Amino acid sequence: MFFDDHPEFTDTSSTANSVERLNMRHLAMIEEYRDVLKGARVLDIASHDGRWSFAALDAGAAYVTGIEGRDYLVQNANTSFANKGIDASRFNFINGDAHDVLTEGVGTFDVVMCLGFIYHTLRYVELFAGIRKTGARHVLIDTRVTLDDSPVIKIYDQPVEKESMAVEDRFSYKGKSLAGSPSMSALELMLNTNGYEVTAQTDWSPILQKFPGKEGRVKRYVNGGRVTLLATASD
Repeated sequence: MFFDDHPEFTDTSSTANSVERLNMRHLAMIEEYRDVLKGARVLDIASHDGRWSFAALDAGAAYVTGIEGRDYLVQNANTSFANKGIDASRFNFINGDAHDVLTEGVGTFDVVMCLGFIYHTLRYVELFAGIRKTGARHVLIDTRVTLDDSPVIKIYDQPVEKESMAVEDRFSYKGKSLAGSPSMSALELMLNTNGYEVTAQTDWSPILQKFPGKEGRVKRYVNGGRVTLLATASD
């Protein structure tokens, strides 16, 4: 499977580096939407060490730009791509605050990937307006969600020094940043307000059949507390 063939991505980051879980998520986030990624110009928000940017290129994307707030992860991504012989004309990694980069303008894209980021921020107005500004036809989202039928957001703080948590920005205070998990209806409302509608959601049943007895690896997906979905421009 994908990360069996590319295990180096478990060394370039200390976050979520179980090969088995990464392989399962690859099926849910990349393989499931390979047709959308093929030939596309892709923007990867919070691109981390470049693992999903590389997966998008492997799935047939023509070009990928990643935005990542931690400089050493950008360096690791560039090193990995160079080591794999990816032509420099096919990718670009930007070190910066994703919201600010989006607001300033990062170019036009066919697909925006927002994988594992929405629950590490509370700056949703900037995020979704910035996504809309790219002109992307599709938005691929993977996020934790709050189990509530109402359009609500559960708010918490996260320590910015921890790699798996929110990145420090101009709103951080004493080493912490505010973040939140929206309910599905809140997520859909934010997407709808910015011209997108959810058109597909990954069904984990066939994936779990390939990994019998491994439900515990992806328990949030199993119990509905985490989702992978595709949103498509409605106008």
